[in-house]
Amino acid sequence: MMRWLLCALLLLACPERKAGTAPAPLPPCTQVGQRCEFSPGKLGACVQRDDCHDQNCFVCQSQH
Repeated sequence: MMRWLLCALLLLACPERKAGTAPAPLPPCTQVGQRCEFSPGKLGACVQRDDCHDQNCFVCQSQH
C-alpha cells in the first residue's frame, strides 16, 4: 500500500523549476482588463486613461 502511495506522490509531484528560467513577460496593454506586469513581479490590469487622445490610451494599473 505504501509503495503505491509513494509512486502516486512521485508521479503527481510538481516538476522542479530550472535555475535561471523566468516566466515569459506579459505583453503590453492593448485592451481593458488584460493582465499586465505593473512592476517586476507585481501583476496589474490594463485600464484606459481618461481624456486620452493618443493612439495608445491603455496603462497597467496595480491591483494592490
